[in-house]
Amino acid sequence: MNVYGKTALFILLTIEVFSVLPPSRSRGSHPNYVRGVIHVHSTFSDGGGTPTEIVAEADEAGLDFVVLTDHNSTAAREFEGRSGNTDLFVESESSTLAGHALSFSSLSGARNTPDSELAALAYQHFLGSEGSPNGFFIALAHPSNIKNPWSRLDRFSDGYEVVNFDSSWQRSLSDSVLNFLMTLSLYPINNYLSALKFFDVYEKDLVAWDAMNSTPGNHFGILAHDTHAKLKLKSDWWWKWPDYTTTFKLASNVVFLKGLPPESFADRKQAIYDSLRNGRLAIAFDGILPFQGNSWTAQCGESSAGSGEEIRFQNGCEFKVELPNGPFKYVLKLKKNGELVHTVNTREPVAMLPLDGPGIYRLEVWVKAHTLFRLLLRREVPYVLYNPIVLS
Repeated sequence: MNVYGKTALFILLTIEVFSVLPPSRSRGSHPNYVRGVIHVHSTFSDGGGTPTEIVAEADEAGLDFVVLTDHNSTAAREFEGRSGNTDLFVESESSTLAGHALSFSSLSGARNTPDSELAALAYQHFLGSEGSPNGFFIALAHPSNIKNPWSRLDRFSDGYEVVNFDSSWQRSLSDSVLNFLMTLSLYPINNYLSALKFFDVYEKDLVAWDAMNSTPGNHFGILAHDTHAKLKLKSDWWWKWPDYTTTFKLASNVVFLKGLPPESFADRKQAIYDSLRNGRLAIAFDGILPFQGNSWTAQCGESSAGSGEEIRFQNGCEFKVELPNGPFKYVLKLKKNGELVHTVNTREPVAMLPLDGPGIYRLEVWVKAHTLFRLLLRREVPYVLYNPIVLS
């Protein structure tokens, strides 16, 4: 190939790499939801940053809250509070007999339980034992992790990590080293393109999520960043990768509140935890596009309901989906009791979906992402995963 051919190829590859670029975004304020990350590690266990550094990076990423969950430790609770525009909450990741679980104990009767006893308490809570402290709840951590999966899916507890970034990276590397390295090599050049190639959800976790939602009680599905910012190269030599700010900007848990965010830290925490535990949230890969402009509601006459809520079915009920303007076509996947019932491809800002009688409905919003020549990227990428709405 002569110099002109090489130049032309270089230009075409450059156009291909930069044919998708991140949209502009601003922090802004939202009247009925907050955005945050859950499952982050600090220097109090195996993380690479202090609690102070972590909340500062969460603030830089434009988040409203971060839930720090060190391994079998709540020692960072002395750092709880607000920094800039971001709240820091501290819970723990408990090592139980069946796997790891995020233990939310700080607003419960188990707040003063010693760290050494929290794992046993979390496991007993998972088993449904009587006497669980009021307000205590858990979420199964990285349930499909290659190295440390959750070993018991014969029953479900309060919450489930539907997406765990650390597990996703491990699975991506295991599936194809070449594809993983290519995606990684694109990051310094175009981190937006790299993220679009990386974003995915594991079908097994979606199936388990639906199975959990079919059991009695309140449940929730979350995104877990599982960020350590500490890649060990040798026993005493490590690299702060992936850093907190980078992963925090990729995606978030969008928690829908009952009214405006309260003024006090304690009241905000209570409001966020109440919504979280009741499933009033969505998983948003807002590295693709900011969440603002999205909504999903069931509308039955004069009544309406969102994620984590229940509404009585009647003739004429339908779902309303609102979408922001974006560079790609949307794919709406409506599931009822775990089964796909409607798929809609659209670019319109508003879509109406029919209701097929009573049931547990869940909406997935995907985008058909692609580069200009469709060489580096051509795939459906998850964008927003809503927790269910129940039609009774």
